[in-house]
Amino acid sequence: MKLVVGLTGRTGSGKSTVANMLKQFGASVIDVDKIGHEVLQDESVKEELRQLFGSEIFSGDEIDRVKLGRIVFDDEEKLKALEKIVHPLIRERVSKRLESMSGVVVLDAAILKRIGLDKLCDAIITVKCDDEKIIERLRAKGLTEVEIKKRLFAQRDISEEGFIVENDSDIESLREKVIHIYKQLLKGGVGS
Repeated sequence: MKLVVGLTGRTGSGKSTVANMLKQFGASVIDVDKIGHEVLQDESVKEELRQLFGSEIFSGDEIDRVKLGRIVFDDEEKLKALEKIVHPLIRERVSKRLESMSGVVVLDAAILKRIGLDKLCDAIITVKCDDEKIIERLRAKGLTEVEIKKRLFAQRDISEEGFIVENDSDIESLREKVIHIYKQLLKGGVGS
C-alpha cells in the first residue's frame, strides 16, 4: 500500500517542521527542494541556464542558487523560464522515486501544484501561517524585507486545499494537529 501526500505552504509557514513531524510518525519524505538542487547539477540544465541567464549565475562550475534566485525573483518571466526547464525534470525524478516506495510518502514542496506534483497525490496538507510570523521567521533566516516580499509574491498562487494546518501557536499544538491528520490519513481519509 502506498499513500502519496502532498505537503505545501508558503516559505516560512512551518512546512519543513511539519515534514519532520510526519517523518517521526513513520512517513517517508521526499524533499522536492533537494531534487530541484540535484536538477541544477545536471550538465544539460547548467548549459540551458547559462544560455538563458548568462555566466553570472555561476560560481566556478556550479550554479549559485542565491544569484539565480535574485534574478528570477526580480522578474516573473525569468522565473517562468527557469520553471519551464526544471519542473519537468523534477516531476520525472519524483515519479521515479515513488515507484519503489510504499507506505505514507510525503512530497514536501511549497509550489506542489505549479510543479504539477499534485496530480501524483492521494491527499494534500497545506500549512498556513499569518504573514507577520512568516516575515519574522524569514528575517531570522537572514532574508531582507525586499527578498521576503519577492519570495512571498512569487508564491502567491499557493492555494489552501486538503487538510489545512494552522501553524499559529506553539510546537506542541502543531504536533497535535499533525498527529490528528496523520491518523486520518492512515484511516483512509483524504479530505479535510
